[in-house]
Amino acid sequence: MFNGSSIETGQGLEFELITLSNGIRVAFRESFHTQIAHAGIFINAGSRDEFENEVGIAHLLEHMLFKGTHKRNSHQVINRLEVVGGDLNAFTTKDKTVVHASVVKEHFERAIELLADVTFNSSFPEKELAKEKKVIYEEIDMYFDSPDEQIFDDFQEHLYKNHPLGNNILGSRSSIENLHSEDLRKFVRHAYYANEIIVSVVAPISLKRVEKICRKYFESIVLPTGQINRVVPQISSTFDLLVEKQLSQAHALIGGNAFPLNHDKRPVTMLLTNLLGGPGMNSILNLDLREKRAYTYGVDCSYQALTDSGFFTIYWSTEDKNMKKSRKVILGLMDKLANDKLSETQLKKYKTQFQGQLIMAEESNSSMMFVIGRSLLDLGYVDSLNDILSRVQQITPEEIRDVAQELFKAENLSFLTYQPTDN
Repeated sequence: MFNGSSIETGQGLEFELITLSNGIRVAFRESFHTQIAHAGIFINAGSRDEFENEVGIAHLLEHMLFKGTHKRNSHQVINRLEVVGGDLNAFTTKDKTVVHASVVKEHFERAIELLADVTFNSSFPEKELAKEKKVIYEEIDMYFDSPDEQIFDDFQEHLYKNHPLGNNILGSRSSIENLHSEDLRKFVRHAYYANEIIVSVVAPISLKRVEKICRKYFESIVLPTGQINRVVPQISSTFDLLVEKQLSQAHALIGGNAFPLNHDKRPVTMLLTNLLGGPGMNSILNLDLREKRAYTYGVDCSYQALTDSGFFTIYWSTEDKNMKKSRKVILGLMDKLANDKLSETQLKKYKTQFQGQLIMAEESNSSMMFVIGRSLLDLGYVDSLNDILSRVQQITPEEIRDVAQELFKAENLSFLTYQPTDN
């Protein structure tokens, strides 16, 4: 266990870091010109940390945080912040559980007390658990009705074959139907470590008050310290799969392995995937597939980096008759990036756009709260915006080409296509 506590300034981005005596860390950044306080508890435990007989339990546990604590029933949990116009929510990822709240600053202590209560004092009542399973069954059914979501999870299942990262976060009916309250408590005991928890706060409140309130509600929490045992995924064999489904359109993914969070090529990969198929309507893929050829309503390229692995994907949907043609076009555009250097003028345009997106994202205090919490858990530091912008500015056409060559080579690419059965 940690003895005592400390206050220090974070590296890169300016924020205060308070380490409580039990090992939980509180990261605080003061915001101005706003009345809203944002706070979140970031736990370094997600679906990848489930045992074979627990698939879906991290997501189920997240739902159950709102179903009652040792001092509140579910109705009291729901209304605690809503009656003052606040918001309480949570989500589960492959490697994290996050519980967060936003309130008018006068109700900051109310939000922190509730966050601590639901996260560390939930009772997981069996009656509520039985009801919540039915809600999750509905969520699973809705998911299967959304091929644009399901295809990503199916792709990851094959990319991370025989590894927990390949499991669907929701689990399945069969995997969660036999889970009970004690199973949730067991998951907490084997996956939650105090030193792997960040309380992230971005609020128009003084450091002194934030520290006082967070100590009051978090310092008495008793959890072990240590490190969760995670198996690094192995690079699996590539695949090219065609799955028939009752759909009106074909859906497809092209993707492959990429770089983890701490890799020096990550910023280049972020810029590469952004210019190829990022949110801008002027991305290379959108201009060609949508604007020029009208093959698709939407196409995007994304890159996800974890602490020990990473992958990129290109997703689009189209009429079945245009699937082969659009796939050929996409591979051609990828090949062009891997073989032909962008001009300095082209790259400058893409850098300016990407940097603008990054600057606009920092304007949101809630987004900043999430950035701080995630980055501290994953990397142990938070890059300042100026550091990120500076690194992007230094990227050369040669770096873009070299990373494209590495990621887009044929032996690295996998394919998954949903083909309509009614065509």
